[in-house]
Amino acid sequence: MAAASQLTSGASLLHNNLASSSTGYVASIHNSLNAGQGKLLLHALASGQSKDGPEVVQATSIRYLETLHGPVLVVTSTNGTQVYTEDASALIFFLPLSDQAGPDSIRYHQAACFVPTTQHMVIGTSKGTIWPVSAVAAGQYVQLHESAPSSPTAEVSDLCFSPIADAVVSVHNNGDLRLWQVSEDAPYTNSDVVANLCQAPVRVVSLGAQLAVADGPGSIFILDATTRELKAEVTAHGRWLSAAVSREDIGLLVTVGEDTVLNVWQVDPSEGIVSLHHSTVVADKLLCGVALHGSGASVVAYDSDQLYHVNF
Repeated sequence: MAAASQLTSGASLLHNNLASSSTGYVASIHNSLNAGQGKLLLHALASGQSKDGPEVVQATSIRYLETLHGPVLVVTSTNGTQVYTEDASALIFFLPLSDQAGPDSIRYHQAACFVPTTQHMVIGTSKGTIWPVSAVAAGQYVQLHESAPSSPTAEVSDLCFSPIADAVVSVHNNGDLRLWQVSEDAPYTNSDVVANLCQAPVRVVSLGAQLAVADGPGSIFILDATTRELKAEVTAHGRWLSAAVSREDIGLLVTVGEDTVLNVWQVDPSEGIVSLHHSTVVADKLLCGVALHGSGASVVAYDSDQLYHVNF
């Protein structure tokens, strides 16, 4: 068993349900069916202190984005997107849903990434669209144009910015991968599609000249970021792969799954060759979130208030 700290409540069963900032905060989501009981869970790694964050209503993803004016906490939900200060003590910006759900569907936002070249925050939606938001300075957030995919697709599952491709990359619940050309103020253009790449993508991350896609059934797909050629497919977990996070500067990809295991993968930044760097059983629980920090990683598990710490 890994060493652990205690959060103020249990983590919900969401993909990628843990995020870390560059200065040592981690955050997770506790959803609840009872009004007023859903909340953010905050933990300061340096002090070891945990606290409740703001209330949330059916949150769908959590992410720290490293903007040019410092880290911000981005929470997407069935209400839209809330952007908080790093410690979640203040709400900076709110992006509402662009339309109402029909009788047989639920509208929501899902996932976020930051484009440093334009200082845009980009949000995914359940319509398969993306929303760029200008974030040129603290407190100066401006909603830009919703950008539509080039062909019908499913909900956005995750997205990232690829510096090599100078594009936002999204993965969708039907297994599509899409490339979006960045624009200063006009809608982003969906310039390329890799249809049916995988079954149920959980995360997409940039790794140098490569893109890594973590697929729910347990595989990792490595693609050339420029050509989108498939370079490698790795069987990573014996049960559902629930979360992934990367260190692009050193080519590390860390995954956790419902098989109780944390795996650390080394990905060659130019060739895309993958090797297993470290593997450990974290706890006898369904792992649902992983975040990196200086000495290793922190992990959360479904319905557990423990924040596990793993060194590697």
